[in-house]
Amino acid sequence: MKSKSKKTIHVLIACGGTGGHLFPGIAVGEVLKARGHDVTLIIRDTEKASIAASGHKDLRFEKMPFLAMPKPWSPKMIGFLSGLWKGMKQCRQIIRQHQVSVVLGMGGFTSFAPLYAGRKEKCRTFIHESNAIPGKANKLNARYSDIVLCGLDACKKHFPKHEKVLTVGTPVRSAMRVQGKDDPHQFFNLDKTKKTLLIMGGSQGARGVNRVVGMTLEQFEKMGIQVLHIAGPTDYEEVRDVYAKHPMLPQHVAAFCHRMDLAYRVADLAIARSGASSMAELAYFGVPSILVPYPFAAEDHQTRNAEIFDAAGAAKLLTEKEINADTLADTVRSLMLDPQKSAAMKKAATKMAIRDSAEKIADLILK
Repeated sequence: MKSKSKKTIHVLIACGGTGGHLFPGIAVGEVLKARGHDVTLIIRDTEKASIAASGHKDLRFEKMPFLAMPKPWSPKMIGFLSGLWKGMKQCRQIIRQHQVSVVLGMGGFTSFAPLYAGRKEKCRTFIHESNAIPGKANKLNARYSDIVLCGLDACKKHFPKHEKVLTVGTPVRSAMRVQGKDDPHQFFNLDKTKKTLLIMGGSQGARGVNRVVGMTLEQFEKMGIQVLHIAGPTDYEEVRDVYAKHPMLPQHVAAFCHRMDLAYRVADLAIARSGASSMAELAYFGVPSILVPYPFAAEDHQTRNAEIFDAAGAAKLLTEKEINADTLADTVRSLMLDPQKSAAMKKAATKMAIRDSAEKIADLILK
Protein backbone atom coordinates (compact mmCIF):
# COMPACT_ATOMS: atom_id res chain seq x y z
CA MET A 1 0.00 0.00 0.00
CA LYS A 2 1.27 3.47 -0.84
CA SER A 3 1.84 6.33 1.58
CA LYS A 4 -1.12 6.87 3.94
CA SER A 5 -0.23 10.47 4.76
CA LYS A 6 -3.35 12.64 4.85
CA LYS A 7 -1.27 15.80 4.47
CA THR A 8 0.17 15.19 1.02
CA ILE A 9 -0.55 12.51 -1.56
CA HIS A 10 0.75 11.87 -5.07
CA VAL A 11 -1.82 11.46 -7.84
CA LEU A 12 -1.15 9.98 -11.27
CA ILE A 13 -3.45 11.34 -14.00
CA ALA A 14 -3.61 9.65 -17.42
CA CYS A 15 -4.49 12.44 -19.87
CA GLY A 16 -3.91 10.85 -23.26
CA GLY A 17 -3.17 12.97 -26.31
CA THR A 18 -6.43 14.57 -27.46
CA GLY A 19 -7.77 17.84 -26.11
CA GLY A 20 -10.93 16.18 -24.80
CA HIS A 21 -8.90 14.09 -22.35
CA LEU A 22 -5.84 16.29 -21.94
CA PHE A 23 -7.27 19.65 -20.86
CA PRO A 24 -9.74 18.26 -18.29
CA GLY A 25 -6.91 16.17 -16.79
CA ILE A 26 -4.66 19.21 -16.55
CA ALA A 27 -7.51 21.14 -14.88
CA VAL A 28 -7.79 18.50 -12.14
CA GLY A 29 -4.02 18.40 -11.77
CA GLU A 30 -3.91 22.16 -11.23
CA VAL A 31 -6.53 22.00 -8.47
CA LEU A 32 -4.65 19.22 -6.69
CA LYS A 33 -1.34 21.06 -7.05
CA ALA A 34 -2.92 24.25 -5.67
CA ARG A 35 -4.03 22.27 -2.62
CA GLY A 36 -0.45 21.20 -1.92
CA HIS A 37 -0.44 17.71 -3.43
CA ASP A 38 1.96 16.13 -5.92
CA VAL A 39 0.76 15.30 -9.42
CA THR A 40 2.21 13.43 -12.40
CA LEU A 41 0.33 13.58 -15.69
CA ILE A 42 0.81 10.93 -18.35
CA ILE A 43 0.46 12.15 -21.92
CA ARG A 44 0.96 10.61 -25.33
CA ASP A 45 4.21 11.40 -27.10
CA THR A 46 2.61 13.72 -29.68
CA GLU A 47 3.22 17.31 -30.74
CA LYS A 48 -0.25 18.43 -29.62
CA ALA A 49 0.21 17.00 -26.12
CA SER A 50 3.72 18.45 -25.84
CA ILE A 51 2.51 21.95 -26.77
CA ALA A 52 -0.27 21.74 -24.16
CA ALA A 53 2.18 20.52 -21.51
CA SER A 54 4.65 23.33 -22.27
CA GLY A 55 2.14 25.86 -20.95
CA HIS A 56 2.08 24.23 -17.49
CA LYS A 57 5.63 24.33 -16.16
CA ASP A 58 4.45 23.78 -12.58
CA LEU A 59 3.13 20.28 -13.41
CA ARG A 60 5.14 17.11 -13.98
CA PHE A 61 4.48 15.30 -17.28
CA GLU A 62 5.58 11.84 -18.42
CA LYS A 63 5.36 10.97 -22.12
CA MET A 64 4.41 7.48 -23.25
CA PRO A 65 4.18 6.06 -26.81
CA PHE A 66 0.62 4.76 -26.52
CA LEU A 67 -1.24 3.97 -29.74
CA ALA A 68 -4.97 3.81 -30.43
CA MET A 69 -6.25 0.24 -30.34
CA PRO A 70 -6.37 -1.19 -33.90
CA LYS A 71 -8.74 -3.86 -35.19
CA PRO A 72 -8.07 -7.32 -33.69
CA TRP A 73 -6.37 -8.80 -36.78
CA SER A 74 -4.54 -5.65 -37.84
CA PRO A 75 -0.72 -5.85 -38.22
CA LYS A 76 -0.63 -2.77 -35.96
CA MET A 77 -1.86 -4.90 -33.05
CA ILE A 78 1.69 -6.08 -32.32
CA GLY A 79 2.91 -2.51 -31.88
CA PHE A 80 -0.15 -1.66 -29.79
CA LEU A 81 0.40 -4.58 -27.39
CA SER A 82 4.12 -3.86 -27.18
CA GLY A 83 3.44 -0.23 -26.27
CA LEU A 84 0.81 -1.32 -23.76
CA TRP A 85 3.23 -3.71 -22.05
CA LYS A 86 5.99 -1.09 -21.88
CA GLY A 87 3.47 1.46 -20.63
CA MET A 88 2.33 -0.77 -17.78
CA LYS A 89 5.93 -1.36 -16.67
CA GLN A 90 6.71 2.34 -16.83
CA CYS A 91 3.55 3.22 -14.90
CA ARG A 92 4.39 0.76 -12.13
CA GLN A 93 7.85 2.30 -11.88
CA ILE A 94 6.37 5.80 -11.60
CA ILE A 95 3.90 4.66 -8.95
CA ARG A 96 6.63 3.07 -6.86
CA GLN A 97 9.14 5.90 -7.34
CA HIS A 98 6.71 8.67 -6.34
CA GLN A 99 4.63 6.65 -3.88
CA VAL A 100 1.47 7.33 -5.88
CA SER A 101 -1.70 6.56 -3.95
CA VAL A 102 -4.40 7.49 -6.50
CA VAL A 103 -4.66 6.97 -10.28
CA LEU A 104 -7.17 8.92 -12.37
CA GLY A 105 -7.79 7.99 -16.01
CA MET A 106 -9.39 10.65 -18.20
CA GLY A 107 -10.55 8.13 -20.80
CA GLY A 108 -9.41 6.25 -23.87
CA PHE A 109 -6.98 3.34 -24.18
CA THR A 110 -4.18 5.56 -22.86
CA SER A 111 -5.82 5.23 -19.44
CA PHE A 112 -5.75 1.43 -19.38
CA ALA A 113 -2.06 0.87 -18.55
CA PRO A 114 -1.97 3.46 -15.71
CA LEU A 115 -5.22 2.11 -14.21
CA TYR A 116 -4.10 -1.52 -14.48
CA ALA A 117 -0.73 -0.63 -12.95
CA GLY A 118 -2.49 1.33 -10.22
CA ARG A 119 -4.72 -1.61 -9.36
CA LYS A 120 -1.68 -3.92 -9.18
CA GLU A 121 0.09 -1.44 -6.90
CA LYS A 122 -2.94 -1.17 -4.55
CA CYS A 123 -3.79 2.45 -5.45
CA ARG A 124 -7.30 3.89 -5.43
CA THR A 125 -8.45 4.20 -9.04
CA PHE A 126 -10.91 6.48 -10.89
CA ILE A 127 -12.01 6.76 -14.50
CA HIS A 128 -13.69 9.81 -16.04
CA GLU A 129 -16.07 9.57 -19.02
CA SER A 130 -17.06 12.93 -20.47
CA ASN A 131 -19.47 11.76 -23.20
CA ALA A 132 -23.07 10.59 -23.03
CA ILE A 133 -21.99 7.13 -24.23
CA PRO A 134 -18.73 5.53 -23.05
CA GLY A 135 -16.39 4.09 -25.63
CA LYS A 136 -15.06 0.55 -25.59
CA ALA A 137 -11.92 1.73 -23.82
CA ASN A 138 -13.75 3.17 -20.82
CA LYS A 139 -16.02 0.16 -20.53
CA LEU A 140 -12.80 -1.81 -20.07
CA ASN A 141 -11.18 0.83 -17.87
CA ALA A 142 -14.18 0.81 -15.52
CA ARG A 143 -13.31 -2.78 -14.53
CA TYR A 144 -10.09 -1.48 -12.98
CA SER A 145 -11.64 1.60 -11.35
CA ASP A 146 -13.03 1.95 -7.86
CA ILE A 147 -15.22 4.89 -8.91
CA VAL A 148 -16.58 5.90 -12.33
CA LEU A 149 -16.99 9.64 -12.87
CA CYS A 150 -19.37 10.88 -15.58
CA GLY A 151 -19.59 14.23 -17.28
CA LEU A 152 -23.28 13.78 -18.08
CA ASP A 153 -26.08 12.06 -16.16
CA ALA A 154 -27.08 10.13 -19.28
CA CYS A 155 -23.81 8.21 -19.13
CA LYS A 156 -24.42 6.62 -15.73
CA LYS A 157 -26.81 3.96 -17.07
CA HIS A 158 -24.01 2.53 -19.21
CA PHE A 159 -22.17 1.27 -16.11
CA PRO A 160 -24.96 -0.82 -14.51
CA LYS A 161 -22.63 -3.32 -12.86
CA HIS A 162 -20.39 -0.75 -11.24
CA GLU A 163 -20.99 -0.05 -7.55
CA LYS A 164 -20.17 3.66 -7.56
CA VAL A 165 -20.95 5.93 -10.53
CA LEU A 166 -21.13 9.70 -9.98
CA THR A 167 -21.91 12.69 -12.20
CA VAL A 168 -19.26 15.38 -11.77
CA GLY A 169 -19.27 17.25 -15.10
CA THR A 170 -16.29 17.74 -17.41
CA PRO A 171 -13.53 20.03 -16.11
CA VAL A 172 -12.94 23.23 -18.04
CA ARG A 173 -9.30 24.20 -18.55
CA SER A 174 -8.07 26.77 -16.07
CA ALA A 175 -7.19 29.33 -18.76
CA MET A 176 -10.92 29.55 -19.48
CA ARG A 177 -11.87 30.18 -15.89
CA VAL A 178 -9.68 33.22 -15.28
CA GLN A 179 -11.71 36.29 -16.20
CA GLY A 180 -9.15 38.84 -17.37
CA LYS A 181 -9.69 42.49 -18.27
CA ASP A 182 -9.04 42.05 -21.99
CA ASP A 183 -11.80 43.38 -24.25
CA PRO A 184 -12.83 40.48 -26.55
CA HIS A 185 -14.16 42.81 -29.27
CA GLN A 186 -10.93 44.74 -29.33
CA PHE A 187 -8.84 41.54 -29.25
CA PHE A 188 -10.53 40.19 -32.40
CA ASN A 189 -11.05 43.64 -33.97
CA LEU A 190 -14.83 43.20 -33.99
CA ASP A 191 -17.68 45.70 -33.73
CA LYS A 192 -19.28 46.01 -30.28
CA THR A 193 -22.61 47.02 -31.83
CA LYS A 194 -23.04 43.83 -33.87
CA LYS A 195 -24.00 40.31 -32.80
CA THR A 196 -21.18 37.81 -33.17
CA LEU A 197 -21.39 34.29 -34.61
CA LEU A 198 -18.56 32.01 -33.44
CA ILE A 199 -17.67 29.04 -35.67
CA MET A 200 -15.25 26.35 -34.47
CA GLY A 201 -14.50 22.77 -35.39
CA GLY A 202 -13.02 21.21 -32.26
CA SER A 203 -10.04 18.84 -32.24
CA GLN A 204 -11.49 16.65 -35.03
CA GLY A 205 -11.95 19.59 -37.38
CA ALA A 206 -15.08 20.48 -39.30
CA ARG A 207 -14.40 20.56 -43.04
CA GLY A 208 -18.04 19.91 -43.92
CA VAL A 209 -19.18 22.74 -41.64
CA ASN A 210 -16.48 25.11 -42.95
CA ARG A 211 -17.64 24.61 -46.52
CA VAL A 212 -21.34 25.09 -45.76
CA VAL A 213 -20.51 28.26 -43.83
CA GLY A 214 -18.60 29.49 -46.88
CA MET A 215 -21.77 29.15 -48.95
CA THR A 216 -23.80 31.04 -46.33
CA LEU A 217 -21.66 34.16 -45.92
CA GLU A 218 -23.80 36.29 -48.21
CA GLN A 219 -26.85 35.56 -46.05
CA PHE A 220 -24.88 36.32 -42.87
CA GLU A 221 -23.94 39.66 -44.40
CA LYS A 222 -27.60 40.48 -45.04
CA MET A 223 -28.43 39.67 -41.40
CA GLY A 224 -26.08 42.42 -40.25
CA ILE A 225 -24.02 40.12 -37.99
CA GLN A 226 -20.26 39.53 -37.73
CA VAL A 227 -18.31 36.26 -37.73
CA LEU A 228 -15.41 34.88 -35.71
CA HIS A 229 -14.30 31.70 -37.50
CA ILE A 230 -11.67 29.30 -36.06
CA ALA A 231 -11.11 27.24 -39.21
CA GLY A 232 -8.37 24.83 -38.13
CA PRO A 233 -4.93 24.58 -39.75
CA THR A 234 -5.98 22.23 -42.57
CA ASP A 235 -8.79 24.39 -43.91
CA TYR A 236 -7.51 27.83 -42.95
CA GLU A 237 -6.28 29.07 -46.33
CA GLU A 238 -9.38 27.84 -48.15
CA VAL A 239 -11.70 29.42 -45.57
CA ARG A 240 -9.74 32.68 -45.54
CA ASP A 241 -9.98 32.97 -49.33
CA VAL A 242 -13.76 32.46 -49.26
CA TYR A 243 -14.20 35.20 -46.64
CA ALA A 244 -12.01 37.52 -48.71
CA LYS A 245 -14.80 37.54 -51.32
CA HIS A 246 -17.14 39.09 -48.71
CA PRO A 247 -15.29 42.20 -47.50
CA MET A 248 -18.52 43.85 -46.31
CA LEU A 249 -19.05 41.10 -43.72
CA PRO A 250 -17.23 41.99 -40.46
CA GLN A 251 -14.99 39.01 -39.81
CA HIS A 252 -12.02 37.51 -38.00
CA VAL A 253 -10.72 34.26 -39.49
CA ALA A 254 -7.92 32.27 -37.86
CA ALA A 255 -6.37 28.81 -37.99
CA PHE A 256 -6.01 28.64 -34.19
CA CYS A 257 -7.26 30.62 -31.24
CA HIS A 258 -5.13 30.75 -28.11
CA ARG A 259 -7.71 32.87 -26.29
CA MET A 260 -10.85 30.79 -26.53
CA ASP A 261 -12.05 32.39 -23.31
CA LEU A 262 -12.35 35.67 -25.22
CA ALA A 263 -13.96 33.91 -28.19
CA TYR A 264 -16.69 32.50 -25.96
CA ARG A 265 -17.17 35.85 -24.22
CA VAL A 266 -17.70 37.68 -27.51
CA ALA A 267 -20.05 35.05 -28.99
CA ASP A 268 -23.83 35.48 -29.12
CA LEU A 269 -24.20 32.11 -30.89
CA ALA A 270 -21.76 29.33 -31.78
CA ILE A 271 -21.66 26.71 -34.52
CA ALA A 272 -19.62 23.82 -33.17
CA ARG A 273 -18.98 20.10 -33.06
CA SER A 274 -20.45 18.36 -30.02
CA GLY A 275 -17.36 16.97 -28.38
CA ALA A 276 -17.75 16.88 -24.60
CA SER A 277 -15.06 19.46 -23.83
CA SER A 278 -16.41 21.98 -26.34
CA MET A 279 -19.89 21.54 -24.91
CA ALA A 280 -18.64 21.95 -21.34
CA GLU A 281 -17.00 25.22 -22.37
CA LEU A 282 -20.10 26.46 -24.21
CA ALA A 283 -22.16 25.74 -21.10
CA TYR A 284 -19.59 27.37 -18.81
CA PHE A 285 -19.85 30.62 -20.78
CA GLY A 286 -23.60 30.27 -21.41
CA VAL A 287 -23.26 30.38 -25.20
CA PRO A 288 -26.28 29.16 -27.23
CA SER A 289 -25.15 26.86 -30.02
CA ILE A 290 -25.91 25.02 -33.22
CA LEU A 291 -24.30 21.62 -32.74
CA VAL A 292 -23.20 19.62 -35.78
CA PRO A 293 -21.93 16.23 -34.51
CA TYR A 294 -18.80 14.76 -36.05
CA PRO A 295 -20.41 11.87 -37.98
CA PHE A 296 -17.52 9.42 -37.52
CA ALA A 297 -17.13 9.73 -33.75
CA ALA A 298 -16.94 6.39 -31.92
CA GLU A 299 -20.36 5.04 -30.93
CA ASP A 300 -21.78 8.21 -32.55
CA HIS A 301 -21.29 9.76 -29.13
CA GLN A 302 -21.28 13.33 -30.45
CA THR A 303 -24.88 12.94 -31.63
CA ARG A 304 -25.90 11.64 -28.20
CA ASN A 305 -24.11 14.59 -26.57
CA ALA A 306 -25.88 17.08 -28.83
CA GLU A 307 -29.29 15.49 -28.21
CA ILE A 308 -28.96 16.25 -24.50
CA PHE A 309 -28.27 19.95 -25.07
CA ASP A 310 -30.98 20.12 -27.74
CA ALA A 311 -33.57 18.59 -25.39
CA ALA A 312 -32.58 21.05 -22.65
CA GLY A 313 -33.09 24.01 -24.98
CA ALA A 314 -29.40 24.97 -24.81
CA ALA A 315 -28.63 24.13 -28.43
CA LYS A 316 -30.10 23.20 -31.80
CA LEU A 317 -28.93 19.89 -33.26
CA LEU A 318 -28.25 19.78 -37.00
CA THR A 319 -26.70 16.68 -38.55
CA GLU A 320 -24.02 17.06 -41.21
CA LYS A 321 -26.38 15.41 -43.71
CA GLU A 322 -29.12 17.99 -43.25
CA ILE A 323 -26.97 21.09 -42.99
CA ASN A 324 -26.79 23.33 -46.07
CA ALA A 325 -26.66 27.05 -46.77
CA ASP A 326 -30.42 27.52 -46.38
CA THR A 327 -30.93 25.40 -43.25
CA LEU A 328 -27.91 26.97 -41.60
CA ALA A 329 -28.95 30.53 -42.45
CA ASP A 330 -32.53 29.91 -41.28
CA THR A 331 -31.33 28.41 -38.00
CA VAL A 332 -28.84 31.19 -37.30
CA ARG A 333 -31.47 33.80 -38.10
CA SER A 334 -34.12 32.22 -35.85
CA LEU A 335 -31.77 31.77 -32.88
CA MET A 336 -29.63 34.87 -33.14
CA LEU A 337 -32.06 37.59 -34.11
CA ASP A 338 -34.85 36.65 -31.67
CA PRO A 339 -33.88 38.21 -28.31
CA GLN A 340 -36.32 36.10 -26.27
CA LYS A 341 -35.22 32.84 -27.84
CA SER A 342 -31.56 33.79 -27.51
CA ALA A 343 -31.97 34.68 -23.83
CA ALA A 344 -33.81 31.41 -23.11
CA MET A 345 -31.06 29.38 -24.79
CA LYS A 346 -28.35 31.24 -22.90
CA LYS A 347 -30.11 30.50 -19.60
CA ALA A 348 -30.53 26.82 -20.54
CA ALA A 349 -26.86 26.53 -21.56
CA THR A 350 -25.73 28.04 -18.27
CA LYS A 351 -27.87 25.51 -16.36
CA MET A 352 -26.03 22.66 -18.12
CA ALA A 353 -22.69 23.77 -16.67
CA ILE A 354 -21.06 22.12 -13.67
CA ARG A 355 -18.71 24.99 -12.96
CA ASP A 356 -16.70 23.31 -10.20
CA SER A 357 -16.14 19.97 -11.94
CA ALA A 358 -12.36 19.93 -11.37
CA GLU A 359 -12.88 20.74 -7.69
CA LYS A 360 -15.50 17.98 -7.33
CA ILE A 361 -13.10 15.42 -8.80
CA ALA A 362 -10.27 16.64 -6.56
CA ASP A 363 -12.54 16.37 -3.51
CA LEU A 364 -13.36 12.74 -4.35
CA ILE A 365 -9.70 11.90 -4.91
CA LEU A 366 -8.74 13.37 -1.55
CA LYS A 367 -11.72 11.96 0.35
